[in-house]
Amino acid sequence: MTNSAEKAQDSELSESACISQLSIRKDWIKVAFSSMDGESVDQHFGSARGFYVYGVTEKEVSLIASKSFPKEKKDGNEDKLKPKLSWLLGCDIVYCGSIGGSASRQLISMGVHPKVVKEGPDVDDLIIELQGELAGEISPMLQRILKSKQPKNEERFSEMDGAWDE
Repeated sequence: MTNSAEKAQDSELSESACISQLSIRKDWIKVAFSSMDGESVDQHFGSARGFYVYGVTEKEVSLIASKSFPKEKKDGNEDKLKPKLSWLLGCDIVYCGSIGGSASRQLISMGVHPKVVKEGPDVDDLIIELQGELAGEISPMLQRILKSKQPKNEERFSEMDGAWDE
């Protein structure tokens, strides 16, 4: 991404309440990583100080957005999740070092798949692994994500016209 494109994306993001409001390619899988520096997944979801979101296809990857969050106490306070959950709306997958049950349920209800990874793997390695899966045998989770990105066939209902008896 060029520097001017990054600035345009940053200004667009600062005006957007969530990832879903960004005008980005529909074929991208939007993948967020909880990370302090964007290099490795090293954050618990609830206390994450930052998220980096990439658009990923089998052959391409692009940093879409990043956002920092203030330091939060690890006190079980559900309110600290709201800004993160709101901002991540529109992502397909969120990688984190760990995640509580409540946050996991809320992400799933938003259509976001949480994925826990241990030992702080590199973001680049996880992206390469995801691209390899896209090129090879696709997991059921990834199949659901890809299916959700396919345009809906509205013509399927036209075959039913006249078939309804009320």
